[in-house]
Amino acid sequence: MNNFRLKYKEKISSLSFFHLLRLAKTIFKSPRGSINNGIIKVMFNLTYRCQCSCDYCWCSRYEKNTTEELSLAEVKRTVDQIAQRSSLFTLVSFVGGEPLLREDIYQIVKYATKRGLFVEMETNGVLLSESCVLKLKSSGLNHIFVRIEGSDETAHDSVSHCPGCFKLAIEGIRRCLRAGLSCSIFANASREKIRNGQVERIIDLAKRLRVNSVRVIYPTLAGGWINAENQRLSAEEEAKVAALLEPGFVYLESTGSCSKGSSRSCAALQKKFFHISCYGEIQPCPFVPLSFGNIRQRDLNEIVNGMFRHPVFYEGYNNCLMNDPDFRRKYILPAELWACYRNIVL
Repeated sequence: MNNFRLKYKEKISSLSFFHLLRLAKTIFKSPRGSINNGIIKVMFNLTYRCQCSCDYCWCSRYEKNTTEELSLAEVKRTVDQIAQRSSLFTLVSFVGGEPLLREDIYQIVKYATKRGLFVEMETNGVLLSESCVLKLKSSGLNHIFVRIEGSDETAHDSVSHCPGCFKLAIEGIRRCLRAGLSCSIFANASREKIRNGQVERIIDLAKRLRVNSVRVIYPTLAGGWINAENQRLSAEEEAKVAALLEPGFVYLESTGSCSKGSSRSCAALQKKFFHISCYGEIQPCPFVPLSFGNIRQRDLNEIVNGMFRHPVFYEGYNNCLMNDPDFRRKYILPAELWACYRNIVL
C-alpha cells in the first residue's frame, strides 16, 4: 500500500466526491467479472496548435486545422463514452499541442471532472497566468504537468524555439503550487541532455520548486524525430536515466515506474492506455500514427475494444512500438501516408 501511495500520491490526494461516486457506481452496477481494467489512462488531444516548435514534437507533422478539431459538443460526447468504460479508475489527460489554446478548456475540464474522471493536463506553461490557474483550479482540474526542457532559460528555450517560455513556465508552476493545484514537471531525456547533465539539473530544479513529481520521457522516433535514428538511446544511456529514478518523485513515462534501474514498458500494449486525436481518431498512443477508427463515425468503446483485438497487440512487441525496427518496417515505413500529416488508417 505504501508503494502504491508513493506511486500515485498526486492522484490519491486529489480524489473528489465525483470520483468516489463514479467508483461506487462502477463497482455496484457492473455485472461480476465485467470490469475490464483496474486503471486506464486516456490521452485526449484537443488541438495540435502550439506556441512552441520543439524539434522532437510527436505532433509536429500533423496539420493544424482548427476547422476539423472536435467541437465542444463532440468532446463532451466523447467524455461521456470514456466515463462508460467499466474501469475502476479512469484518468483523462488533456494534451496538445497546447490545450490551453482552446477557449472552451475550462468547460471541458469541469465537464470531465463531474463525470467522475480524474482529469490531468499537459501544458508548455506559457499561458499559466494567475487567472488561468485559478480557473483551472475552480474547474476541478486534479493535476497539471508542465513541460520543462532545461534547467535554465537558454537550455529550455533552445529546445522549445519559443523565446521567454522558460520564465513563463516557471512562473506558471509557482502559481499552480500557490493555488494548491497539484503540479508536476515532465521532461524529455534526449541524448544531448543525458550527456550534458540537464536531466539531473531539471530534477534538481523540480526539487527546489517543490513540485509533486517528475515524469521522464525517453526519446521516441515519431513526429519530428520519426527518422532520427541518431536519437535512439543506447542501453547505457537508458541505464543512466534509470539510475535517476526516485520512489515517489521521479518516474519513467506512463509506466509509473520509479524504482532505480527500471526499464521502459508500453502501457498501450498492456491495454491500459489509448489516445484520441483532436480530429477524433483512436490510436494506441500519440506517437503511433495509426488510426483504428474515428469517434465521429463509430462509438469510442467499440473502436477501442476492436483496436485491442488487432494483431499488433499480439505480435510480440514488448516495448515502444515506434522504436521497434520490426514494427516500423511492417506498419510505418511502407505507408508514406504519414508524410501527408494524417494517420494511417488500418
